[in-house]
Amino acid sequence: MTNEISCVCGRESISLHHGDSILPGEVIKAIYCPQCAGVSFDPSTMIKDNEWIIEYDMEIAGVFAHKMRARKEELAPDFIFDNGYASWNGYTPNDIKAAAKEKMAMLELARTDKRKYMTEIKSWTENRLKRLADEGWRKAKKVLAAA
Repeated sequence: MTNEISCVCGRESISLHHGDSILPGEVIKAIYCPQCAGVSFDPSTMIKDNEWIIEYDMEIAGVFAHKMRARKEELAPDFIFDNGYASWNGYTPNDIKAAAKEKMAMLELARTDKRKYMTEIKSWTENRLKRLADEGWRKAKKVLAAA
């Protein structure tokens, strides 16, 4: 399940993914983009990914702890995000849109030279993942660490 949500200041609209459709959209209390992220950070309800912050409603998350195979008292924002229960749809807040835009540039090659396109898309995927990890995005770093 995915849903679109705007950050607190309204400058950014992002796509969130709810893995296994366990947590409802209401588990997200607020999203803070880098422009509106000047809030007091509370690690008991928030995660920070680069300059973005997701604030979770931990009471709602606690109701679903058993479905995430976690004990309510051990449930933390890092667990929710890093296990994909309520995190970016992709590696970054706007990853789906950004990746689609980047792929469009290679679309003509797919029509004219499929073999070269497959080589290019593989290289693009690997390089993009490394770039995003180098930029500090949590999900990209996790994928590279597991590889």
